[in-house]
Amino acid sequence: MKLFVKIGVGVSVALNLFVFTVAMYGLITREARVEENRKWLTEQINQQVHQSVILMMPPTTGKVNVGNK
Repeated sequence: MKLFVKIGVGVSVALNLFVFTVAMYGLITREARVEENRKWLTEQINQQVHQSVILMMPPTTGKVNVGNK
């Protein structure tokens, strides 16, 4: 019976160390992931704005309306 308790404690300690290690790795690498996501989002916004400007511009220019002249 003592063997089962020792195995259970060992598994518990190993599982706690694993969870702690994964959590620390996630916290350490968070800034790099946030920066990568920020860069991607900025590129997407620039691309969409560029597309919108191209779509909204007329293909040719016409006469300028200056009022009563």
